[in-house]
Amino acid sequence: DSKYLIVEECFLYEYESISLDNLAKRLGLSNRQTERFLKEYYGKTFQQKKKDAKMSMAKILLRDSAQTISSVAGLLNYSSSQHFSYAFKKYYGISATKYKKKIKP
Repeated sequence: DSKYLIVEECFLYEYESISLDNLAKRLGLSNRQTERFLKEYYGKTFQQKKKDAKMSMAKILLRDSAQTISSVAGLLNYSSSQHFSYAFKKYYGISATKYKKKIKP
Protein backbone atom coordinates (compact mmCIF):
# COMPACT_ATOMS: atom_id res chain seq x y z
CA ASP A 1 0.00 0.00 0.00
CA SER A 2 1.50 3.31 -1.07
CA LYS A 3 0.13 5.19 1.96
CA TYR A 4 1.97 2.80 4.26
CA LEU A 5 5.24 3.42 2.38
CA ILE A 6 4.79 7.20 2.57
CA VAL A 7 4.20 7.01 6.33
CA GLU A 8 7.19 4.73 6.90
CA GLU A 9 9.49 6.92 4.82
CA CYS A 10 8.36 10.10 6.60
CA PHE A 11 8.88 8.68 10.07
CA LEU A 12 12.18 7.06 9.12
CA TYR A 13 13.84 10.06 7.48
CA GLU A 14 11.89 13.03 8.83
CA TYR A 15 10.88 11.85 12.31
CA GLU A 16 12.10 15.11 13.84
CA SER A 17 10.45 17.58 11.49
CA ILE A 18 7.36 15.83 10.12
CA SER A 19 4.06 17.48 11.00
CA LEU A 20 0.55 16.12 10.79
CA ASP A 21 -0.27 18.74 8.13
CA ASN A 22 2.72 17.74 6.03
CA LEU A 23 2.00 14.02 6.32
CA ALA A 24 -1.68 14.56 5.47
CA LYS A 25 -0.73 16.50 2.33
CA ARG A 26 1.64 13.74 1.22
CA LEU A 27 -1.06 11.14 1.75
CA GLY A 28 -3.69 13.26 0.02
CA LEU A 29 -5.88 13.12 3.12
CA SER A 30 -7.23 15.57 5.64
CA ASN A 31 -5.62 15.75 9.08
CA ARG A 32 -8.56 13.86 10.57
CA GLN A 33 -8.38 11.13 7.90
CA THR A 34 -4.62 10.85 8.47
CA GLU A 35 -5.12 10.40 12.22
CA ARG A 36 -7.75 7.72 11.52
CA PHE A 37 -5.43 5.97 9.05
CA LEU A 38 -2.60 5.91 11.61
CA LYS A 39 -4.91 4.68 14.35
CA GLU A 40 -6.35 1.96 12.10
CA TYR A 41 -3.05 0.83 10.56
CA TYR A 42 -0.68 1.25 13.53
CA GLY A 43 -3.03 1.54 16.49
CA LYS A 44 -1.34 4.84 17.35
CA THR A 45 -1.88 8.55 17.06
CA PHE A 46 0.40 10.78 15.02
CA GLN A 47 2.21 11.96 18.18
CA GLN A 48 2.68 8.39 19.42
CA LYS A 49 4.10 7.31 16.04
CA LYS A 50 6.44 10.32 16.02
CA LYS A 51 7.65 9.50 19.54
CA ASP A 52 8.22 5.85 18.54
CA ALA A 53 10.39 7.00 15.63
CA LYS A 54 12.40 9.35 17.84
CA MET A 55 12.98 6.68 20.49
CA SER A 56 14.03 4.15 17.84
CA MET A 57 16.59 6.65 16.58
CA ALA A 58 17.78 7.15 20.17
CA LYS A 59 18.58 3.44 20.43
CA ILE A 60 20.43 3.49 17.12
CA LEU A 61 22.50 6.51 18.16
CA LEU A 62 23.29 5.03 21.59
CA ARG A 63 24.77 1.94 19.91
CA ASP A 64 27.49 4.14 18.44
CA SER A 65 30.35 4.12 20.94
CA ALA A 66 31.44 7.58 19.75
CA GLN A 67 28.12 9.08 20.87
CA THR A 68 27.64 10.25 24.43
CA ILE A 69 24.29 10.61 26.16
CA SER A 70 24.67 14.39 25.82
CA SER A 71 25.43 14.20 22.11
CA VAL A 72 22.44 11.93 21.48
CA ALA A 73 20.23 14.32 23.44
CA GLY A 74 21.48 17.18 21.28
CA LEU A 75 21.01 15.28 18.03
CA LEU A 76 17.43 14.50 18.99
CA ASN A 77 16.75 18.11 20.02
CA TYR A 78 16.18 17.50 23.71
CA SER A 79 16.68 20.56 25.89
CA SER A 80 19.13 18.67 28.12
CA SER A 81 20.68 15.26 28.60
CA GLN A 82 18.58 14.89 31.78
CA HIS A 83 15.37 15.46 29.81
CA PHE A 84 16.49 12.91 27.22
CA SER A 85 17.45 10.38 29.91
CA TYR A 86 14.08 10.80 31.61
CA ALA A 87 12.19 10.33 28.32
CA PHE A 88 14.30 7.29 27.37
CA LYS A 89 13.77 5.59 30.73
CA LYS A 90 10.04 6.35 30.69
CA TYR A 91 9.73 4.87 27.19
CA TYR A 92 11.98 1.80 27.50
CA GLY A 93 12.05 1.18 31.26
CA ILE A 94 15.86 1.33 31.34
CA SER A 95 18.13 4.34 31.61
CA ALA A 96 20.06 5.45 28.55
CA THR A 97 23.30 4.93 30.48
CA LYS A 98 22.42 1.34 31.40
CA TYR A 99 21.27 0.65 27.85
CA LYS A 100 24.53 1.97 26.45
CA LYS A 101 26.57 -0.16 28.86
CA LYS A 102 24.43 -3.24 28.15
CA ILE A 103 25.00 -3.11 24.40
CA LYS A 104 28.75 -2.52 24.60
CA PRO A 105 30.67 -5.38 22.96
